[in-house]
Amino acid sequence: MIRTMPLGAALLAALFATPSPAQSTIALDVTGVVQPVPGPTICMQGETHLLECAQVFLRSNVVDLNALVGQNVRLTGVDIGVTCTVIEVLAAAPANPTLEWCGTPAPGCAVKFKVCPGAIAFAALFVSTAPGFFPVFLPLNGTPEAVLLSPPFIPIPPALGTTGCFDSTIPIPPDLSLVGADVWLQGARMDIGPAGPMHLTNSVCLTIVPPLPFCAVPGC
Repeated sequence: MIRTMPLGAALLAALFATPSPAQSTIALDVTGVVQPVPGPTICMQGETHLLECAQVFLRSNVVDLNALVGQNVRLTGVDIGVTCTVIEVLAAAPANPTLEWCGTPAPGCAVKFKVCPGAIAFAALFVSTAPGFFPVFLPLNGTPEAVLLSPPFIPIPPALGTTGCFDSTIPIPPDLSLVGADVWLQGARMDIGPAGPMHLTNSVCLTIVPPLPFCAVPGC
């Protein structure tokens, strides 16, 4: 199911919406880092690759996915999945925007997240406790893009950093009950001077590790 979202609250509303299990034949965009499938899957649809930190498998007869391994790319394709999300990839381009993180994901430490590029733009960042997949229409964007998080989620407002990107540094509470927790994040960005289409980033994921003797200073 594909939805149309108002400006500003577009991704927020999209992530709280309930995805439809119905398969769509409409071409969509999905952004992520391509990796080879490590072994057999339950999908059994000829999938050869997947996206990091996402429950999205890939196959293609027209794009050399092996040449994209390790790269953060925006893929255009159709969801042909039956038991899994499997994208038949039709085209690929460099990811824009992108999401990355650095720091120490441990109680009492901090992690920094960056949505790039910066410039005169609106940016948003969201965190969830599970991955997901459903396409949404975003402002000024005629191609639906895939949300890779599952609700519920928490918005994290990023600020414009000194590296030309939007960034947020999140302190992790010194709570040992957080150890072992998994989190997924995805961002969005839209030019506002002049206005341009909103696009979604790749997703990133991390696991809260036990406390360490020292915390690495987030350097990204």
